[in-house]
Amino acid sequence: MAGEIIKAEKVLKIGQRLEFYLEGSEEGYKSRIEDIQKDRLIVAMPFDKKRVPIIPVRGDSIYGLASGEQCRYRFLTMFQGAALDGQLPTWTIVKPETVERHQNREFVRVRVSLHLRVHLIDEEGRIEKPFETDSIDLSGNGIGFVVRHPVKVNSQATIELSEIPNVGTLNILCRIVRAARVERDDGTSIWRIGAAFQNVPRNVTNKIVRFIFTIQRQSIARGISIVD
Repeated sequence: MAGEIIKAEKVLKIGQRLEFYLEGSEEGYKSRIEDIQKDRLIVAMPFDKKRVPIIPVRGDSIYGLASGEQCRYRFLTMFQGAALDGQLPTWTIVKPETVERHQNREFVRVRVSLHLRVHLIDEEGRIEKPFETDSIDLSGNGIGFVVRHPVKVNSQATIELSEIPNVGTLNILCRIVRAARVERDDGTSIWRIGAAFQNVPRNVTNKIVRFIFTIQRQSIARGISIVD
């Protein structure tokens, strides 16, 4: 069942295929479990598409996906170090206590309600009168929200976001990548908008993703029993 929390030792096995996502990035990197120790995992070092080894900073948060027979399992971990000597370069990461059964590949977007102030930008570059709304979801490179009128895909907007801890107020330039009309029960319509962040500094992106990881940890921990 999706959303089921299971002790990691029941799922993670030597030789199991993994996929890792780093803070500030939605690109997945392939790996596998080489050894399982008391409090850590030794995994094959991932490489990018150009065969460059991926080596995070010690203490970086990492999101992992483990392949199962009919589903995937997701977990949060922390990078501890890399070993480049020997025949097989490896990572050492913290062994998670639990994993979550997960069938949807897109784990990096979370449902969260944050207050937004939005300025749409017309085709001539004029900034329209701002309006306020709430977010639907958030990822490291975009945000979803609702408006009461149509918005053109590929148009731009600036979004003021001030409720992410340790970040401060952000004014982010965005490109509208999705606009879906939704009919409400009272016969009126709203538009669900997906906006991609543009030119956000990496350190800010990392803070946003760290906030997302915190939301997901809270979601996993909230009222969900662990399967022995």
